[in-house]
Amino acid sequence: MQGRPLLPVGLLVIVGCAAGPAPTVVMPTTLDRPFVAGYHAYWTEDAWVDYPWDVLDELYFFELELGADGEIMDAHGWPHRWGPMVTAASEAGVQVVPTISMHDPEAFEALFADAARVGVAVDRVTGLLDASTEREGLELAGIHLDVEVFQPVSPDARDGYTAFVARLAEAMRRHHPGRSLSVFVLAFDDDDVYNERALGQIADFVVVQGYDYHSMGSANAGPVAALRGWGRLNWETVLQRFDGFGVPRDRIVMSVPLYGYEWPVVSEEPGAATRGEGVTVPYDAPDDVFPELPRAREQAERHGIRRDALSGAPFYVYSVDGGWIQGWAEDVESLASKAAFARDNGLGGVALFPLAYGGVEIWNELRRAFPRSR
Repeated sequence: MQGRPLLPVGLLVIVGCAAGPAPTVVMPTTLDRPFVAGYHAYWTEDAWVDYPWDVLDELYFFELELGADGEIMDAHGWPHRWGPMVTAASEAGVQVVPTISMHDPEAFEALFADAARVGVAVDRVTGLLDASTEREGLELAGIHLDVEVFQPVSPDARDGYTAFVARLAEAMRRHHPGRSLSVFVLAFDDDDVYNERALGQIADFVVVQGYDYHSMGSANAGPVAALRGWGRLNWETVLQRFDGFGVPRDRIVMSVPLYGYEWPVVSEEPGAATRGEGVTVPYDAPDDVFPELPRAREQAERHGIRRDALSGAPFYVYSVDGGWIQGWAEDVESLASKAAFARDNGLGGVALFPLAYGGVEIWNELRRAFPRSR
């Protein structure tokens, strides 16, 4: 995942109670309309009070960080700190799912190349579901995995991650039937870290990285989540990639950024070379969420919105001290285009990251794009 300033970016020993009756859990494959999920990032604190609960099917709490030993090394206050948020979501009919994350390649290697540590990880993750059945008002709908590595790993670690997901899925079927297991997968896996074909078969559905096609450290400015154009850096190409893995389209949820980047660039031409690292620009975050960051909506209004002919992505350009700045971020029109892409291509739905970086205009567009009745 990205969108957090200054951070890089997408078994069977079970302890606990016996399986109870299977809950009614909504998944992309159980709906006759697109599934809509959103991530609550822990660093956005109480921004959840303004979330559009009437639009969401599922809320991912981001994140519980998995360590190299298989233990959860930082739960960021889960579950106690987030009780009011879980209650608000549940009362609105929105499912809540914790996100289990790892972004450290060394930890990935140490954990998934070791079968014993994998067993510990499965115990700890399923233990979250065990605990939820024992706590009134904390009935979790499933588990979401967000394990992202962007450099080569050993074959043992690669296979070990696949085995972890398979063992976790089996443990959940046995002890928590009916709950969902979803897996975040990278748009591109040039280092062959993952067996996407197998993951697509094991998980109930996958959330595909739909953003950071141009990221904070990119050599050129450009769309963060282009639908088409820009070489391979677009949704059309990524969808074809997952078609090639045999993942059914109704089990593909595309993640959508509610942020973008401003880069110092060499000229005002779209896609100009960058002169340094980009800065995150939330679309329209609350005032107390990283108040030092510019807001894309305000910047676009101030400097004038432009739209890329290839992708339809919005951007703006301005100069500071004789140098050019380009800002690329989603807006209401580009969000509508992504909603149409998901519907027209038979995808399972969309997942918004992070929800706190949205705003009233985005919520209203979601209501138009994904109408439903509760």
